[in-house]
Amino acid sequence: MNMIWNRRRTNPNTILYAILAGAGAGLVVGMIMAPKSGEDLRSDIGSAVDEYLESARERAGSLKSSATNLAGRGLKEVQRTKDMIADKVRDAVGKGEDEAHEAIDRTADAVNSGARKGNKAVREAASEARG
Repeated sequence: MNMIWNRRRTNPNTILYAILAGAGAGLVVGMIMAPKSGEDLRSDIGSAVDEYLESARERAGSLKSSATNLAGRGLKEVQRTKDMIADKVRDAVGKGEDEAHEAIDRTADAVNSGARKGNKAVREAASEARG
């Protein structure tokens, strides 16, 4: 029997949450099975939860920083590309053509606006990931 598998791209956050959930469930089951008093068990569970939450916060901060850096690099690349295109258009049209310069400026403004919106979207996504 020939099966075709659909490969999907998995979100890194999904993997992180699954790992944390599995580790947390394993920890809780292990603690419940351990011969400890109720008070000791609750204390251990509380400490473990605090450690996992701190780990998740650190990971979210790291993801936010990575996303912000990536957005910044993308914005620089868009700016570089816009400048390169503007130079080529200027060379092709020749100096002194007001309409060509206005078209370049409009294009540059549109590219910059799109880059800012993209940067904002990445920052918002990183903020949401941070929770």
